[in-house]
Amino acid sequence: MKYITGTTALLAFAAITSLTTLPVKAFTLTQNSNTTTLLNSLLGNTTGLSNFSVSTTGSPEAFGLFENDPFGLGSGIALSTGSMADIAGQNTEDGQRFDFATDLSNDFDIEGTTGDDISLNISFDANNSVNELFFEYVFGSEEFAEFGGEPDFNDSFQLLLNGVNLAKLSDGSDVTISNLVANPAGPYHPDYINNPAAPNTLTKLDGYTKTLTFQGLLNRSARNTLTINLKDSGDGLMDSVVFLKNGSLSTLPPAESVPEPQQLFGLFALAGIALFSQRKHRKTLLANKWVKASQTN
Repeated sequence: MKYITGTTALLAFAAITSLTTLPVKAFTLTQNSNTTTLLNSLLGNTTGLSNFSVSTTGSPEAFGLFENDPFGLGSGIALSTGSMADIAGQNTEDGQRFDFATDLSNDFDIEGTTGDDISLNISFDANNSVNELFFEYVFGSEEFAEFGGEPDFNDSFQLLLNGVNLAKLSDGSDVTISNLVANPAGPYHPDYINNPAAPNTLTKLDGYTKTLTFQGLLNRSARNTLTINLKDSGDGLMDSVVFLKNGSLSTLPPAESVPEPQQLFGLFALAGIALFSQRKHRKTLLANKWVKASQTN
């Protein structure tokens, strides 16, 4: 007779839970250009920083809040060179086509902005106890991947700390369309994730980056400025978005990711199943030994 071991129980439970996972919450973006709301969403541990002021450059429709994103950030704020209402949802078009049917002017271009140059401008004082500023972000675009390598259509994202752009990819290059996709046929940058049209996609963006971390040196005992800038290049037809993680603007580096509540539940359940199975197995072995001993006697 074979007995269920703790490992077998873990595998069986994992197979069962994979069929009964909690429903995925919808990825949502809500237009919101209230500077206080945007700042409060972005701020995390800001020990050593004070006297924040914030302003925006560009259409109010370029700013918003997001939840349950497909990138792993969870929630936070978003800046876009198009309308917030058109980013979430199934990607149904790619390859020099776009599926943002309700965009302003029907071309994902924001009226009233010059060159779709969107910025969130933050200034603050830093005392002499802090050295660096951090936060986490994802950059995505409708220009992926077909406009990779095109000098005239090369949307970009910048994080200017005291005038110095510190938004970089893992190899130190700037965050631009062509640096992520130098050639539509590939190979692509290791930071790039392709998102072609397909069922069950959660964003209409044709591609986006892995989660990247901003890190920059502060001017101590001085006033500092941070400009989060997103810029269309060449046209207003195919637009770009940057997502900034909630509470990640901090004077401390990002901590190790903490499992979501449903993941914690699964881990506790797995541990419980394994422990129960092992105890049951030991009891069964002891009972069998007792039976054999009785039969021998």
